[in-house]
Amino acid sequence: MVPALPQKTSVAGAMTDKLLRIIAACLVFAAAESVTVETRAVSPVSAIQVPVDLDLAPVFAAVESSLPAQAGHWPGWRKWHGVQTRYRAWRGPLALAMQGELLLVQAHVRYQAEARKGLLGGIKLSAGCGVKEPPRQALIGVLARFEWTPDWSLHPRFQVLPTRFLDRCEVTVADIDVSPLMGRVFEDRLKASLKEEVRALTPRLQRLRAEAARAWQAMQTPKELSPGLWLHLQPLALALAPLQGSGSHVQTALWLALRIALSADRASPAVAPTPLPPLIPFCPTAPGLRFALGLKLDYPGLSAALSKRVAGEELNVQGHRARLTALSLAARGQDLVLTADLAGDLAGRVKIMARPGFDAAAQALKLEQVDFTFDATDPDQGLMANLFYNRIRDRIERAANDLLAARTQNLRAAIEAMLAQDLPPALAPDLAAVRITDLGIQVGEGGISLSGVAAGTLTLGTSPATQ
Repeated sequence: MVPALPQKTSVAGAMTDKLLRIIAACLVFAAAESVTVETRAVSPVSAIQVPVDLDLAPVFAAVESSLPAQAGHWPGWRKWHGVQTRYRAWRGPLALAMQGELLLVQAHVRYQAEARKGLLGGIKLSAGCGVKEPPRQALIGVLARFEWTPDWSLHPRFQVLPTRFLDRCEVTVADIDVSPLMGRVFEDRLKASLKEEVRALTPRLQRLRAEAARAWQAMQTPKELSPGLWLHLQPLALALAPLQGSGSHVQTALWLALRIALSADRASPAVAPTPLPPLIPFCPTAPGLRFALGLKLDYPGLSAALSKRVAGEELNVQGHRARLTALSLAARGQDLVLTADLAGDLAGRVKIMARPGFDAAAQALKLEQVDFTFDATDPDQGLMANLFYNRIRDRIERAANDLLAARTQNLRAAIEAMLAQDLPPALAPDLAAVRITDLGIQVGEGGISLSGVAAGTLTLGTSPATQ
């Protein structure tokens, strides 16, 4: 959560505050590639991008209906820079369209204008246009740039475009040109109407905020993926991207920075939840999940899982058949000892001593620095060892990788299911692109420790139930 900054009254102070908030936001959303081995105990920062669509057509229609079709003062006279003026203007339909994050509002205006000024001696100067002749014409326009405020509101900032006179008429009296008044006939009312109607989006934005608050609270509760394996989601900050639109349809994105981690605990870990923070300035980053892997697999459980995958499988070597019946794991120093029992023509016990490793490109476990022994039931078959030990090793590698792939897929599915509970119902998370980018394997007396980082792109699609 980015702390609130003290208020400054000067323009320089306000700019400093904004700059500091942007820097703080960028630090929160910083990419995690710089995380080193020494600091990897802290899970890297992930960023989830949730698309949000807004339809401004009702806002446009409300602005059109609330803006009067005629403005000015006629026939009464009013003083403007020492000159008496009277004018009136009629507008055509408003043209409102989003262009990126800007809203362009234009209108075709017809107008009449007169000006007069009394001089010494009772002499009066007067001028006019669009009177006793067809009204003159002009195009007026306003640009509005929408910005998000920390309380989830949209705040428009206006820029008045120079008036474009289609058949310009300078109403000049005593060297004072009053024709620029025509460009200001509707400006104040137009800006006020636009501000008022943008507030009509408040209920929709507050519903979005309430949904975000619900998800923010829900995701802080640890989820048990499997007995003793807990998923932790720690939300850090929220930001809304600038509006990007065309016509009356606009898109934005809610960005969530969070940490994802796994832990092994017998009971649900205690967590002190944090409330939904204010929005922070948007800092562009790449969406994606990055989470730390820190798991310990005990040898009995891992042996049982691998045995289940290889038990009963037959190996055929030059007409000799061997059947794998059991597999057990243990440690010898930094090496992993895999013991496989064989039945059939090559009955006996195989021991493979190897250093486990991980190939990130292939997303596969591998056995390196392999040593092999075969204690055959029939001594005459002992000479067959060199013919089939590679097959046994390969089969064990495949079984381990099948197990890794299955558990990785189960982990993806479990995280997807957990995120689906915390995200809006219409969005279905897809973690198919998440891969293990780094996996350290440490062989210990009680089991194998896996540590590393999984990372990839999280895509959010429309749930089939809502299509």
